[in-house]
Amino acid sequence: MQGEFDAEILADRTIEVLAVAAGQVMWIWAGTHSLDLIQALAFRIRERGAFWALRLTIEPLLRRIGQEVPASYLALIPEHELRWLADIDAVIEIRDQAGGVGDVPLARARAMAAEWIALIDEASRRGCRRVSVLNPTPALAHAYGMSLADLREVCERAVNIDYRALDRCQERVRSRLAETREVHVTSSLGTDLRLRVDQRPVHVDQDSIPRGEVYVAPHEDSANGIAVIDRAFIGRNPVERLQLTFVRGRVVDVRAPDDGGVDSFWELMSASDGDKDVIAEFGIGLNPGITEAVGETMLDEKIGGSVHIAIGMNESFGGRNRSNLHLDLVMRHPTVGLDGSQIIADGTLAPDIPGGLEEVE
Repeated sequence: MQGEFDAEILADRTIEVLAVAAGQVMWIWAGTHSLDLIQALAFRIRERGAFWALRLTIEPLLRRIGQEVPASYLALIPEHELRWLADIDAVIEIRDQAGGVGDVPLARARAMAAEWIALIDEASRRGCRRVSVLNPTPALAHAYGMSLADLREVCERAVNIDYRALDRCQERVRSRLAETREVHVTSSLGTDLRLRVDQRPVHVDQDSIPRGEVYVAPHEDSANGIAVIDRAFIGRNPVERLQLTFVRGRVVDVRAPDDGGVDSFWELMSASDGDKDVIAEFGIGLNPGITEAVGETMLDEKIGGSVHIAIGMNESFGGRNRSNLHLDLVMRHPTVGLDGSQIIADGTLAPDIPGGLEEVE
């Protein structure tokens, strides 16, 4: 199991996705938990006649900045790095620790997100490719209360699938969604949500490891009804059966069996800005190797046969919301209709989808 996710193998897979060519410039964004992977990637990039740069995250430093730097400075934008993107062909963003900065007040932590948001927005504007890589580190396992062996086993199942079959499946779902005006999602937990996706670009997941989703930015005023999230993660805190009520695209009511979960949601809303409570995304998970939510978005939103919605920012993939928040929320075992034609029934993909989940495994 350890060998499946050593740095050399993960670096090889990343370089294959990028098809790195001589003269290109790759910008690696990573934390100190991934020094071995950074080295493996940098070597392979230079081996191909390309170049690399590094944006390194140091957790203790981030924590100190979050706690001690004057509040007026926390949301400053690194204009010099925005200019650097003019020379960058692709960004390799390595996920090696859970989101958020521990021991930093939530409002200050949200303000610190401004520089990352500005960078991904500028990369999108310039057409700079951005590849996300999940590196199952001890820090990530600890954050989600898992053993390192268990996390690596989950990641192995997610990565070791038939990618040609997955691509056929993703493309067929993308095509169906691109022809759709209204999406209707229901579930046995009480979900009954409608939203419009016509005239919005539909995206397939080609630039992440692991991959397996199709997603779109719905019309921001179109979501109406109730979404019941089996297990939401607000920060690192799980909230069972979080129920959101949408009216004309905006969250107007939140409920959960545990009042603490509702309080956590509204605390996050208070600490965020912009279109934080507006529908941002609808996605369908298609990776059959991922079967359970662990709290890591790069895995959970790709659970085969699941759907996810998000609230907050969506400008980078075809929407109009501006915010410093993008909160993904996964629904298991949904039934999904596209203009009345069922594509998922209780978490099972319709049999007319070529390269369906059974074939992908």
